[in-house]
Order: sequence, then C-alpha cells, then structure tokens
Amino acid sequence: MLEGKKGHLAILLGCVLYGTTGIFLAHIYEMSIPSMIFYRLFFGVLLILLVILATGNISQIKLRKKKKLLALQGILTVVNMFFYFYCVKTTCFSIAILLEYTSPIYVMIASPFILKEKIARESIYSMILAIAGVILVIRPEGGFSGLQTDPIYLTGILAGIISGILAATLIMNIRLMKDEYPEMGIAFWSMGLSCLLMTPFAFNTPWNILTENLNVLASFGAVSVGMGAFLTIIGFSQVEAQTGSLLSLIEPVSGVLFDVTLLGVHLGTNVFIGCILVLISAFLVSLRNPGSKET
Repeated sequence: MLEGKKGHLAILLGCVLYGTTGIFLAHIYEMSIPSMIFYRLFFGVLLILLVILATGNISQIKLRKKKKLLALQGILTVVNMFFYFYCVKTTCFSIAILLEYTSPIYVMIASPFILKEKIARESIYSMILAIAGVILVIRPEGGFSGLQTDPIYLTGILAGIISGILAATLIMNIRLMKDEYPEMGIAFWSMGLSCLLMTPFAFNTPWNILTENLNVLASFGAVSVGMGAFLTIIGFSQVEAQTGSLLSLIEPVSGVLFDVTLLGVHLGTNVFIGCILVLISAFLVSLRNPGSKET
C-alpha cells in the first residue's frame, strides 16, 4: 500500500520541511529578503549537487529535450517569489499566504486542458475543505474585515493572486517534464537557474553580517530547498497535479504548528480547527489515487 503512496508522502514531507521557513527566518538578522532568497537557493542547490556527485548520478542532470520547460521552471520560481514577497510587503503575511495557496483552484481549472486530468468529485470536496482550513489557519486578528482600497494595497492583492497562479503553473510544469527529466535533474536545473537569477542580490549583505548568519542560511537552504524542494518535485512528478496541489496545503499548517511548538506562538481555536480541516483534506485526497497516475 505504501508503495503506491510514495508520491503523496514525498509531497507531505517536502511541504513540512518548507514549513520550517518561519523557524529559520526568526534566527536570521539584518539581511534583506532578496539576499536571504539567494543564499537559501545557493545552499540548497549545493546540497543537491553534492548528493549527485557522491552517488555518481551525473547522468541525472544531463540536459535533454524540453529545455524551455526546464528554464521556465527556474524563471517562474524566482518571479513567484517576488510577487509573493511584494504581496507580503503591501498587504500582510496572512493574506499573501492565502492567495499563494489558492493554487489548487487554478490547477483544478487548468489541468483538464493542459494535462488531460479529470476533475474528481473527491478533489472538489477536498479543495473546499482545504481552502476553508487555510483561511482559518492564517486568518488575521479581527478577521479580514476592513480591507483597504488604496492602489498600492490592491496591487499587492493582485500580486498575491498572480503568485497563486504561478504556483499552480510550477506544479503542472513538473508534470509536463516528468517523462524527460528525473526528479534530481528538475530540482538541480530549476533551482540552479533560480539561484543564478538571484546572484545580483548576493552582495547586498555586508560580509560581517553574512558570516554571522552563515550557519542558519546553510541549514535553511539544505532543509527547505535541498530536501524540501527535491521531495516535493518527486511527489509532484508521481501524482496528478490536482492531488499534489491539494497535498501542498499542508505547508502553511505545518508552518503554524512549528511556530506554536518551537517559537511559542499562541494557537487560537480557529487555527486548530483550520489545521484539522486541512489534515482531513489531505487524508481524503490520499485515499483517492491509490497509485501514481500518469497522464
């Protein structure tokens, strides 16, 4: 039974590792976000490269067909980060992460046309449960009432919506590449290109500040990119895009749980209920697709 669930488990574990972001950010000081993104990518790609060299699997990163899709994955990863962080800056973290994780909606709409996947009734129920759960988990103090209407704020909302669409595109793009590239190759080249594009921000941080944060940055990159990204790419390549996008909603839940257990953040009733809803959604979607489904 577990043999058919490897893709599901890889996504869940990878997203849990992504959920450690808040823990690492709490221990990084006086660095700009673009600079942190670069070093996060750099150390993640470095770990992937070391694993490739240690295992002698150089053939896995050999460039094949569909190079444009591979390049697109790296470019969209960076663009998605910028839209997401712009949304965080101009609105708030709760709204940004909510809009980022509307990606299952876009996947469910687009995958029948792009990937020829059928929309299952169970997926719709799971999506409703999961989105409701995420809203409860990240609901700001006092709710979403009183939202601003100034142009900068609305631009931030638009950026958050775009980040959700881009997240959905990244998930579906992995499915389009899976027949040509192994997971290790997708992870190495897409993250490597993202890192290369972020290189101009590598020198934004003074040397003394960089050295103080180096250990945390190395751990951050190794855990969230080196292991987290690799595992999610494995999972997304083995399950339907709809299933993978729904399972990825475990990331904000795990992030909240890490904040509560390790950083002492207070857990409200609505957050607890939201976490339960997302976990139920993940359980339901895992019951479907007993094995990996190829399109």
